[in-house]
Amino acid sequence: MNQLREKLFAAAERLRRTSKEIIDVPGMQNQAQAMLDRAERLTANRFTVALFGAFSAGKSSFANALMGDLVLPVSPNPTTAAINKIMPPTDTEPHGTVRVVLKSRDAVEQDVLRSLAVFGHSAADLEGALDELNKIDVTQIPPTAKPHYTFLKAVTKGLGEMAEHLGGQLLVDMKAFKSFVAKEEKACFAEYIELFYSCPLTDQGIVLVDTPGADSINARHTGVAFEYMKNADAVLFVTYYNHAFSQADREFLLQMGRVKDTFEMDKMFFIVNAADLAASEEELQGVITHVEKNLLTCGIRLPRIYPVSSQTALLARMHEAGKLNASAEKVYRQRTQSAEGEELMPAEEAFALSGMAHFEEDFLRFTIDELTQIAVNAALGEIRRAHQTLAEFMRMAQSGESERQARRDAANEAQAAALAAVDALSVTSLERDLDKEREELLHYVKQRLFFRFNELYGFAFNPAVLKEDGRNMKQALQGCLTDLLRSISYDLAQELRATTLRLEKFLNKQGLTLVQNWQRDVQGYAAGLSLTPYQPRQVETLTFAEELPVSAQALQPALSLFKNTKDFFEQDGRVKMRDELEKRLQEPVTAYVAQGSEQLQGQFSTLFAEVVKAERDRVKEQVDSYFTGLLAALEMKVDLDELAGKMNRVASELE
Repeated sequence: MNQLREKLFAAAERLRRTSKEIIDVPGMQNQAQAMLDRAERLTANRFTVALFGAFSAGKSSFANALMGDLVLPVSPNPTTAAINKIMPPTDTEPHGTVRVVLKSRDAVEQDVLRSLAVFGHSAADLEGALDELNKIDVTQIPPTAKPHYTFLKAVTKGLGEMAEHLGGQLLVDMKAFKSFVAKEEKACFAEYIELFYSCPLTDQGIVLVDTPGADSINARHTGVAFEYMKNADAVLFVTYYNHAFSQADREFLLQMGRVKDTFEMDKMFFIVNAADLAASEEELQGVITHVEKNLLTCGIRLPRIYPVSSQTALLARMHEAGKLNASAEKVYRQRTQSAEGEELMPAEEAFALSGMAHFEEDFLRFTIDELTQIAVNAALGEIRRAHQTLAEFMRMAQSGESERQARRDAANEAQAAALAAVDALSVTSLERDLDKEREELLHYVKQRLFFRFNELYGFAFNPAVLKEDGRNMKQALQGCLTDLLRSISYDLAQELRATTLRLEKFLNKQGLTLVQNWQRDVQGYAAGLSLTPYQPRQVETLTFAEELPVSAQALQPALSLFKNTKDFFEQDGRVKMRDELEKRLQEPVTAYVAQGSEQLQGQFSTLFAEVVKAERDRVKEQVDSYFTGLLAALEMKVDLDELAGKMNRVASELE
């Protein structure tokens, strides 16, 4: 990893030296500044690694193994978990500094009201909502609603202590950090936590983001998770050796499958944790095959799967650092099959045994190394363009007097013609293509939703909830319907987020085409001008509606078909209700998608206009700079020997 960092710093220095060479050459000032800006980005470059996985999959243990020490405590409950970012220390945030960013009072209130609604209760404000909590019949709480009840109890318990800090930040020590992760009554108020910590991972500029489980009930976490999935340089999904994928896991993996093809490179890694539980190699391969099949059903083909024992890896790291206490040494001996009294297995050997060494090798080679090379290649491209421009100016300056005069006259005309060509380029067809792409992408969203409808319906209306054991069946049915509507709106919102990412990719493809077209159009007037490459835009993901536009009353006729559990599960009651619900939900789903389409149309038409204007202005600026330098060379306003020296020194930066 040290070599990767050094590569970035070396490329940044090359850019700075080249910038210094060309800063005083007429017409190259903008290029020189662009190089300094890129050098700054390279020096400050950080790779973000996002860690996902279900609650109790061993994410914290895996993160600790990556960092080489017991840094992250285990969160007791997915409902209250906050996002943890492990960051490289800075001058102002030294090693061990923890910044806790707390939710605003309004955000806490919205979370509480949303969870309260699961039980059919409502309130005007936060205090009223917590009063309503006492009215909930604990004996009637279905399994799917229990996390919401746990969350509400945690807020009630912690509000007194945390109320004055809401909307602010707290700087705390490591001990307090662990309480914010491990104590539910504190964790439920944290928006995210930044831990500035020096370890082999962060020392290379890597930021590790430990996200709440896929089963988190926090509505905002869905959007946040998507942003990390989209923008992180690498995505790691951790599953546990003998756990089946939960419904929450599947929903998350379906979203990964939806967006996987929009990434320039495959940045996803799948970790099967606690692989040392396998009784044999055959059993381990069976689990890996099972995981592979599950990922395939979610649209993830040819996944990179790594069986690891994060606990063994962590113990190996601690052994290497001389941090094994007596109890940890005992576990280490068990994991490495070293008898009492025998010499401990060398740390490096144990780390290889854990499977982490193989994962880290691939992880660094396929992501960080490749990403570093992309950044370095872009820097070299900038230097190459500077060299081409200098060479063009040199050729012009070395022309004879009469030839230079003729070229000067031609240059003035060529500049005007080049600028006219930039203005003349029509973008109508590209704008039409963007609209068509949006319509086509959204056309299939509704179809895919109803293709999954039976699965979502079965998950909501299940025997664990619909039991005739004295519970209020009318209330239970209403709860099932609420779960179904929540699943449908969640699925549709995820589809729209994925559509945003596909449209972002399409928009950037159009931006690239625009610059290529302008390059072609100005080539005839400015043969030596090589336009700077198009820089892809990152598009903000809009917030989509959390609920379907449908009233519970409109769906009551479907619920009234329920007679009893025997008719529902053993005869045709389940099918009749499903068919009726599916029919009545057609219109609300259509309306939801139409609203999302309208949002996306407004967003991307504005973005397209902004891209066209910004890129057109940038190209015209480059045309003007090019001709400024060209005319200076033709008018002999440059020192030929000095220009030759600059050209040679810039060429040496490409070696």
